[in-house]
Amino acid sequence: MATLVSILGLGTTYALLAAGVVVLYKASRVVNFAHGELAIVGGYLFYSTSLLWGGDALDGALASALISVIFGIVIYFALMRRLIGEPTYVAVMVTIALSIILKALIVIVWSSRSFSLGLGSQTVYRFQGGGRVAAIDLVTVGVGVLFFALLGAFFRYSRLGRQFRGAAENPLLASQRQVNVNLILAFGWALAVFSACIAGVLYGSRSMLSPQSTVIGMNGLTAALVGGLDSVAGAALGGLLVAAAIFVTARVIDPALSDAVPFVILLVVMMVRPWGIFGTHEELDRV
Repeated sequence: MATLVSILGLGTTYALLAAGVVVLYKASRVVNFAHGELAIVGGYLFYSTSLLWGGDALDGALASALISVIFGIVIYFALMRRLIGEPTYVAVMVTIALSIILKALIVIVWSSRSFSLGLGSQTVYRFQGGGRVAAIDLVTVGVGVLFFALLGAFFRYSRLGRQFRGAAENPLLASQRQVNVNLILAFGWALAVFSACIAGVLYGSRSMLSPQSTVIGMNGLTAALVGGLDSVAGAALGGLLVAAAIFVTARVIDPALSDAVPFVILLVVMMVRPWGIFGTHEELDRV
């Protein structure tokens, strides 16, 4: 039971990261390589804003969430909007540059020290038979279920969600139907950075937060690729698969190998089903 909850907690964190990658890819066909850095910035923002409000976690969470949404919108209008019409690899290179800049800013603003956000990380529930479950894992799973439920309902039932899906499938036709594509893309970035912020806060509450923690972005990207870059459900499944593989490898084989396992899974999936488990089968260009 405890092992399952731990895997679900870690998998939910990766799934939240993957969801942001999927949302951006669906909206603009751009893979964001700065997602891990955005997540860790979100964790540090939560830490700083909580201290600013006297250690109040709720105020810190609301403030960091608001800042992350604004930051996502700023990224789009300041950087990504200028790249509309350019080759996709140009936008990808910009996200790589953004990841390097953000990691440097983390060191400059918050230094290189490691710490835990402590959001319920010390609370442990014990069951008969010796089983123990960390409260942060239960919180993470609950937040993840709520996030994916609201995200699915938004895309399915809201007008903006339907416009988002339409703009993602055919932006030219959507613009001809009076859909503000720029607004949709800005919303996509805001939603992606918001999900990254949630993931960063939850990760920093169950593990030590440091500039090196940005590596979780690659695990989130791997989860998105395994599940399918255009599938929100695939992001959830991919996150759980990656977390399960890491957990089992660390416990059964060798913790040193756990960092490589997600990429082994990625290689296998890319060879067998390149578009991911739930992704749309598209014509692929090969070199």
